[in-house]
Amino acid sequence: MVYTLTLNPSLDYVMYPATYLKKGGTNRSEREELRAGGKGINVSVVLKNLDVPTKALGFIAGTTGDEIEGTVRSIGIRTGFIMLPFKNGMSRINVKIRVPYEDASERGFEETELNAAGPVVESGSVDELCDQLERLSEGDVLVLAGSMPTQAPEDMLERILSAVPENVKTVVDMTGDRLKRALPFKPFLVKPNLEELCQAAGRELKDEKDIISEAEKLQKSGAENVIVSMGADGAILLDRTGEIHKCKAPEGKALGAFGAGDSMTAGFIKGFLDEHDYGYALKLGIAAGSAAVFEGKLPDYKEIMKVFDEV
Repeated sequence: MVYTLTLNPSLDYVMYPATYLKKGGTNRSEREELRAGGKGINVSVVLKNLDVPTKALGFIAGTTGDEIEGTVRSIGIRTGFIMLPFKNGMSRINVKIRVPYEDASERGFEETELNAAGPVVESGSVDELCDQLERLSEGDVLVLAGSMPTQAPEDMLERILSAVPENVKTVVDMTGDRLKRALPFKPFLVKPNLEELCQAAGRELKDEKDIISEAEKLQKSGAENVIVSMGADGAILLDRTGEIHKCKAPEGKALGAFGAGDSMTAGFIKGFLDEHDYGYALKLGIAAGSAAVFEGKLPDYKEIMKVFDEV
């Protein structure tokens, strides 16, 4: 079973105005979407599309939390969300405004986001989550992805990772200080993109040699495997044996980048669980991430496998 952990999930309210917003005026949307949001939930959705058993974990609160759980379950994904006390607030509603590119020759949308803070997470709720994680067993995978609640115990990340049994593979898709704090717990995989790796390095990484050098530093700090995603340039994987795998992304019209990184994570996990081959896993990860870009949404099995043949 692949468990995904979204610590600060949301309802994403996506609006599609026909034109750019007028500041200080009334703006109207032509259509809307409402979906459960959060990087871990996105990974679960793509895993479900790839027929991988998955269960979504995390914290929810209030009526919006009920809606998040109901939406995830309606997709066919099992859940183990922890409901926070009413006094702690409500789960986030994030507003995404997607406007067509001004250049009519370009497909896709320019997206502006307004993301909320989310509820308060107290120490007792973290203990409850840790109890869940301690029951994971050999063969399970835990994906920890996305942002942290703004009001939560300072040591929450360390408590969570300490609770995961040693025979469970942990995938960490977090940035900055959170990524550095996760490395001593020896995650199976970390997946920074190139921009995030540059931020971690404190400098611009101008060539492949520099990228691999920084990936090696993450590996020496505790990560077993490191994927550096590079958008249209594909990705580089430094596996636990020290072997370097490179994979180019196929060409195609981009509709948007929503969920591309999460789709890549799901594809890699599916590929590794099926074949236990890092090269194959990276190729399926690139296919899933590229399919998300070409479709402008979280891709399904057919969309991913169509791209897989082109990678």
